[in-house]
Amino acid sequence: MQKKLFMGLVMSLFCSLVVAQSNRAVKYFNKAREAVTLNEYKEAKEYLDKAIEDSPGYSDALLFAADLYRKEGNTDKALQYYETVLQNRGPYYTYLFYGQTLFAAGRYQEAIKALNAYQQSPQANPKYAGEIQQLIDNSSFAIQSQASPRPYNPENMGKDVNTDQMEYFPSISADGNTLVFTHRNMEGSKTDEDFWVTQRDSSGAPWSKAEPLRGFLNTELNEGAQAITSDGGIIYFAACERRDGFGSCDIYASFNQGDGTWSRPVNLGDSVNSRVWDSQPSISSDGRTLYFVRGRSSYDKDINIYYAELRADGRFGKAKPIPGKVNTSGQETSPFIHFDNQSLYFSSNGHPGMGDLDFFVSRRQPDGSWGEPENLGYPINTGGQEFSLIVAPDGKTGFFASDALEDGFGLLDLYSFELPEEVRAIEIAYIKGKVTNKKTGQSIATEINFTNIDSEEKILTERSGRSGNYFAVLPGNADYALNIQAEGYLFYSKNFSLATQTADRAFELNVELVPIEVGERVKLENVFFATDSYELDARSHAELNEVANFLQANPSVKIALEGHTDNEGSPAHNKTLSENRAKSVQRYLVEQGIAAERLSAKGYGDTQPVAGNDTEAGRQLNRRTELRITGY
Repeated sequence: MQKKLFMGLVMSLFCSLVVAQSNRAVKYFNKAREAVTLNEYKEAKEYLDKAIEDSPGYSDALLFAADLYRKEGNTDKALQYYETVLQNRGPYYTYLFYGQTLFAAGRYQEAIKALNAYQQSPQANPKYAGEIQQLIDNSSFAIQSQASPRPYNPENMGKDVNTDQMEYFPSISADGNTLVFTHRNMEGSKTDEDFWVTQRDSSGAPWSKAEPLRGFLNTELNEGAQAITSDGGIIYFAACERRDGFGSCDIYASFNQGDGTWSRPVNLGDSVNSRVWDSQPSISSDGRTLYFVRGRSSYDKDINIYYAELRADGRFGKAKPIPGKVNTSGQETSPFIHFDNQSLYFSSNGHPGMGDLDFFVSRRQPDGSWGEPENLGYPINTGGQEFSLIVAPDGKTGFFASDALEDGFGLLDLYSFELPEEVRAIEIAYIKGKVTNKKTGQSIATEINFTNIDSEEKILTERSGRSGNYFAVLPGNADYALNIQAEGYLFYSKNFSLATQTADRAFELNVELVPIEVGERVKLENVFFATDSYELDARSHAELNEVANFLQANPSVKIALEGHTDNEGSPAHNKTLSENRAKSVQRYLVEQGIAAERLSAKGYGDTQPVAGNDTEAGRQLNRRTELRITGY
């Protein structure tokens, strides 16, 4: 934005000044312009130096020279020329160029003063008012951020990962131990982008020597930004100028073939890809929402984040801009949806920040839109470009690429750092297992529902494949119910806690489903009562709703609800308590529309223990509500 504004103004205003300069200085100035058209910038600066030496007050030459020095990053030299013009009472628009360059140099208070001076001029062009105000806002933000710096200690990922070439655009698996990234060798004849991988045994362990991914994914063409799914089974990536492409760059998928090699890429089709530039994918932890960026090109000043959702047929639906407050008229790039599915990290120059592209995080709102982005702060963000940030499953470890840190090995290196508390994601854990027929051992493909026990909110629906295997990523700060209803099988429930689990300690739960037969039973794991009470705890509702769904899906099934207690208290009291609890469950199901004649309830007190009553763990197992099939 700043460079375009600068060049547009300066090129339109050259030769518009009425200043004293010699004919010889004008000739040098014109030779400098000719040199620039031939990309001979060194010669152009030499001609301008001669013009300024001949006519020290020659504003056109001073402004032209300042422009060239600023383009090459020499802000100190550019500022000297602007200051000379202003000291000579040069044109009003010099304040604009001066303010932009002060901002680039990190002199924010002075930048605000210079930009305000331009805006206060009667000749100020209103066309640029919005962009100038954004620059003033950025300056104010930078001042505040520098006054309250956040902790930041980036660490180079080391020589086993980084080389003297380019490493960037990382992605990470749900266990936090597989890191895939883009590698580009800028020397020799082969300079295309390829994907490399590094692995470790556990969090904190050393990363292995990085090597190219094996199989058909890497080609002689460029493979750009990529994202690996939580289970490591699919890589989504950007590729450009392919024969089967729809635009300049498209999103593709490659599949892990089970032996560590990757399949030939598949274009995701025109529901995701467009006639322009589609790139930088990120996939949600459940594999159902793909995020990516779209613009006319990678240099487009208006790049936005889009998303596409997986349909029942296994294809992604039509891509749309993400709803909420993330996208602006500026650039939003390198999105990363964290495993918590609630935190979206991205880079932007359209929100108040330190300068060019800054890192931001936005949180998912209750209506599914994305909330007001929060800048990750200084010194994580600088006046330069920050891009390709991802955050590990622990919610606090960030990985990104930079060429601006002192301990780099080469052009771009990968770094890790710990995010400040305010901008962390929710730590996740994952659960995996296999679903089989209890009697035959046969694998079962079915839907698996995960519900937060406390909030009664259904958090995730996963499917086990033909192999029966499933893999689910869940926020690691809650207690969950796992429920399965497969056609022809008895309802299954299980409760488990991830409050103390992390990605380093995955929860494994194999499920054996029982075919529906008279006499078969299942323990309702997520039905709760207060001590010595038969009033249903609200946390029971989610599971009992699943029981109601099971009965509605199997209208010929009749069930008995059976209550059991431990041996604390008298046998008569325990029998009454257990029967009242079974009847409480019966009443709830009737309230959900289940016919009363399909339900019976009975209490057995402490007469049918499944464990010893001499320990609390045993007594807890004995306190239970079971469902038994009485008719089918």
